[in-house]
Parts: sequence; structure tokens; C-alpha cells
Amino acid sequence: MDKQKFLPMAKAVLVLAAIALASGLLLGFFNILTYVDPLQATLDGFKEDSGAAGEFTMVVDEETASGSGSVLYYAVSTDGVHAFLAQGKGGYGGAVQMYVYIRDNKIYKIVEGENSETYMYKLDEANFYAWFLDKDVSSLNVSGADLVSGATKSSTAVRSAIDAAVTYYNANAAGGESNGQG
Repeated sequence: MDKQKFLPMAKAVLVLAAIALASGLLLGFFNILTYVDPLQATLDGFKEDSGAAGEFTMVVDEETASGSGSVLYYAVSTDGVHAFLAQGKGGYGGAVQMYVYIRDNKIYKIVEGENSETYMYKLDEANFYAWFLDKDVSSLNVSGADLVSGATKSSTAVRSAIDAAVTYYNANAAGGESNGQG
């Protein structure tokens, strides 16, 4: 190969390699600075949203499916609050995440999580969540909640998420197994 063609090409390759290395190091540095542990962020969200006085301990940190819904995270606080991040499938914009808080065998709070639904505001307007609140979860029939007209898929996905949390709670937590000690 001609030396006059090789040297400029080698310089270009070395410059590009140096740029790639510098870019990679900068990206790695900024990742370290800005990284948010999803598990810790969920625990912090549970604490902030629930109003619980105690500290939360994660019990489940991997998805457990139940019908068309699943529990993504489940934690229990030292003062007896059971917090779930659950998702329901079938929404118009995909899966709908819901934070479900249970204390003394009753759902006392429901908070919307990540979703791409356009009509979630209709659920608030229809007072949809009130149907689930302050009812004994051991006998709660989540599918008995009326779907909201104009937000049928959204309300179906929300019901699925809440059902997943209730089903998991009844199967694994209601008897006290979820206290972090087995």
C-alpha cells in the first residue's frame, strides 16, 4: 500500500478511536453521576406516596404474573403497610402501572404509575378508584368494578393491576408470610 495513503488513513482511525474512547469514558462518568437504582427509587416512592411512618423492606423485586396483571414490586413497612407496584395489561396505550397500598386488610390508597393512557383522567372524574378503597381484600371481587365509559381499556388495565396486587396479597401476605422473615 502507498505510504502517502496509509498515514492519513491511520491518523483518521486513531482520531476516531480517541474520540470513541473519550465519549465512552464521559458517558460512563455521567452514568455513574446520574444513576438511579430502580429498586431504591421504588422503595422511596412507596414511602413518599403511602403516608406510612415505618421503613419499607422489599419482599418481591421481580415480576410475578397473575392473569392479565402482574406485581412488579412488593414491599412491607415496619408499621404494617403493604405496598405494591403492579401493572395491568390491555390499556389503549399499553400496560398501566398502579401503586396499591393495603393496611389492615384493606386498600387505603391507589396511585397511578407509569402509563401511556390518554383517558386516565376519566377514571378520576368517574370516581373509579373509590370502588376499591376501604374494602376487605380477602373478599374483594375486583372484576365487579364497573368499567368507565370512554376509558374502557384504561379501566380494564387498572382493574387488572389492582387484581394482581390483591391476588398476591391474599395468597402471600394476608397470613403474615410477607413480614420479611418467610
